[in-house]
Amino acid sequence: MISDSSINVVYQAEQEIGTLKGQNRENNDAANSQKMTAYGEVIASIAQVKLVKGNLPRSVSKTLRKALLEEAGLKDATVKRYVENGVGAVRLIKEKIGDIPSQYTGSAVVADLIAMDIDSENKLAKAIKGEGEKSKAQMLAEKVVGKFSNKKDENGKTVQGDVFRDGLDDEELDEFQNVMRELMAARKAYRDTAAAKAAADSAAVENDTVDACVVEMLDALGIAS
Repeated sequence: MISDSSINVVYQAEQEIGTLKGQNRENNDAANSQKMTAYGEVIASIAQVKLVKGNLPRSVSKTLRKALLEEAGLKDATVKRYVENGVGAVRLIKEKIGDIPSQYTGSAVVADLIAMDIDSENKLAKAIKGEGEKSKAQMLAEKVVGKFSNKKDENGKTVQGDVFRDGLDDEELDEFQNVMRELMAARKAYRDTAAAKAAADSAAVENDTVDACVVEMLDALGIAS
């Protein structure tokens, strides 16, 4: 199971994260790096465990939770994320990369996750849920219109569920569509006006340039303009 050295890495990482988070962009990046280092140790410690319907056996999950709670001194919510995202990462790595080597280190885990463009806890959670590749437009559409629920298959992988969960209700959706049409019309009108003004300004500049060239040429010829 998880070793004392791995627990120490998690503990030290969480201590660093507490001082770094939210101060500025560079510190947030450093905090994400520390978090992924900690995840690497957790994931490596359970990578060879045989999953039961995509999840850790109850005894293994209980031992891991206890170690993170009591030895690393983490809060319940933090432990929950480490365990759930940790086992989710194992499934994801097996699916996207392939068989996990018997000597799988924390640094190798982090390298594999980065290869999948996962360098933060938030990105890891989204990738596990299958939301990592959604565009801003798709995410906005789902918030407005709604989307299907998620469920787990027999291997613990998150798949599309059987229930469609609305975003806005029907009345709100009608209002949204009306407002969107108005804004799209305003946007087009503004762009058409801006384009016309830009063309007129460009023509004026060209005319001024031509006039200046004509004056210069007449002067060179000694002809009064």
